[in-house]
Amino acid sequence: MMNLDIEKLKYLLNTTEREIGHLIDNVLSDSREDPHYSAVYASNQIKCYIQIMNELGEKLPYSNVEEFFRVNAYTEDEYKAFEESRKKESEYYIGVQY
Repeated sequence: MMNLDIEKLKYLLNTTEREIGHLIDNVLSDSREDPHYSAVYASNQIKCYIQIMNELGEKLPYSNVEEFFRVNAYTEDEYKAFEESRKKESEYYIGVQY
């Protein structure tokens, strides 16, 4: 088994957190009729990020998708719009959904 450099993994994960924010912004500004960005994928990213950071012993100020939105200064209406997109998309999304 190879040695895992935890500090480098954390560095990459912290970069991932910013990228998740960009993805959320794209989902929120995307067309509702013909979306090009995936709310399901963004939700999967958030859930995986939280789980892995917790497994690494990192304390996060959120423990789920809704809290992630709140901590990152999204409004309640933005969270509701995101969830609406995610639920609609989840009906036809091909791939894993966490």
